[in-house]
Amino acid sequence: MPGEKDIFNVQNEILFVGSFFKKPDLYIEYGRYIKPKYDFYDEVTSFLYNSFELYYKTFSQTIDETKFNTFMSQDKDRLMLYKKYGGYKTVKTWMTLSDTEDFKNYIEVIKKYSLLREYSKKGYNVEKIIEHSKFNTFKANDIYRIIRSGADKIGTIILNNEESSILNEGAKNFIRKKLIVPDMGLEIPFTSLNEMFRGMRLGKLLALAFLSNEGKTRLLCLIASYITLIKGEKFLAMCNETSEEDFRACMLVTVINNQCFRDLHGIQVEKPEREIVLGIYKDDNGSVIERKVNAEGEFTETEEEYEERIYQTSTEYRKILQVADWIESQTKNKLYFRYMKDYSDSNIEFEIRKHKIVYDIKYFGYDTLKGYKSDEWMILKQSTTNLSQLCLELNVFIWASIQLTDDSVYTDIFQFSSNNIANARQLKHVLDYLCLGKRLNKDEYHKYKYKTTNQWGQEQTQELDLKKVYYCLKVDKNRGGSKDKIPVLCVDLDLNTWYEVGYLIKGKS
Repeated sequence: MPGEKDIFNVQNEILFVGSFFKKPDLYIEYGRYIKPKYDFYDEVTSFLYNSFELYYKTFSQTIDETKFNTFMSQDKDRLMLYKKYGGYKTVKTWMTLSDTEDFKNYIEVIKKYSLLREYSKKGYNVEKIIEHSKFNTFKANDIYRIIRSGADKIGTIILNNEESSILNEGAKNFIRKKLIVPDMGLEIPFTSLNEMFRGMRLGKLLALAFLSNEGKTRLLCLIASYITLIKGEKFLAMCNETSEEDFRACMLVTVINNQCFRDLHGIQVEKPEREIVLGIYKDDNGSVIERKVNAEGEFTETEEEYEERIYQTSTEYRKILQVADWIESQTKNKLYFRYMKDYSDSNIEFEIRKHKIVYDIKYFGYDTLKGYKSDEWMILKQSTTNLSQLCLELNVFIWASIQLTDDSVYTDIFQFSSNNIANARQLKHVLDYLCLGKRLNKDEYHKYKYKTTNQWGQEQTQELDLKKVYYCLKVDKNRGGSKDKIPVLCVDLDLNTWYEVGYLIKGKS
């Protein structure tokens, strides 16, 4: 009977580790399956894999000799072993030997041998398996199936499966734990939604649906900026319809105009996005500052002179720059952005996994959730299911934007339901939260009123103001609690300000 020492394939381990150095992003897809304690027999392959993993997660996601040597030299003991094992010369040789196109075969062999070693440790006779004529064709799961009786625990550790839990054990501890750490997620900047959803809880998927061009990206930008700059958490915004420049402009306007950010940066100034992107500023007398030209229409001052004149004559401009300075100073937690030209399920999953592993991001936004190269509802439902599973596996929160059908404009907000979702009504079954948003038509303001709470905690009924724009949010799915209120937000899309004013009630028609 072979012992553990006889159960190995070092050549395969070399090809396996070399593949990671050759194509580092393999770690995003496969890193979660690797258990170095079990998967490597050879001390050199184990050391270099562990070094690669730490390098990828903390230093860089690209490999070159200078960067990797710099990383390895940061720890004296690590550097000593690195030199002992041949340094980057060994890494380079392994990279040359490996073929990333064969990576799936490498990982199968890795898992096969790690299973056999663990079974052998536990006293199982694996000699007949190793000597089997078809051993080279066996996969890891074949090994597991052959000796699975009495070996479920070993298979669980190696193959990363999970055992079921017994829910009638630990009930009292569960209750006591919630006394100390209530199950409340990160605060949402709207009181009613925060209470209904119990905040933005990790492991959950929220979808908010609007009609096209009604502000779903702008609202996501507010949420992203709020999470990053106010709540102090990192955030990745993934967009397939909005460019980085447009999202950046929206973020600037959001931070300039919403009071929750003004309370932090202390700068009171109001500025529409249109004026920022067009470079329009007024002097302290209220006149628009224009670049000087001669009679022939040629500029008579340089760009630097023009900018300096604006800076000297416009308090508005100086305040906008102060806000920008404040944003740049918030370096602890960052708002990441990715334009998703390829928004296939596999690419979305890759970006989420990478940013969770490398940057430890727990909060994500995806705009717009739609089928990749297809409008079929089953495609979109599958994409949504994948996101839901990622939330649970990685313990992250995702805020996704989806689109309502065009005829939703004719549906009363009180009658809104998942039937108003474009292309995929069955998304409701997959989501943890589903919120349907609508801008109220001013011709219908007389149909509604809203309840608000005064400073003494008393509810008051208010009329809708024709000078203002109101959005209502109908909660159609809520795994966090009730769905009984329809929050009313006062919105200015030019300033990207969103303020909850109360909840909607029906008025006299």
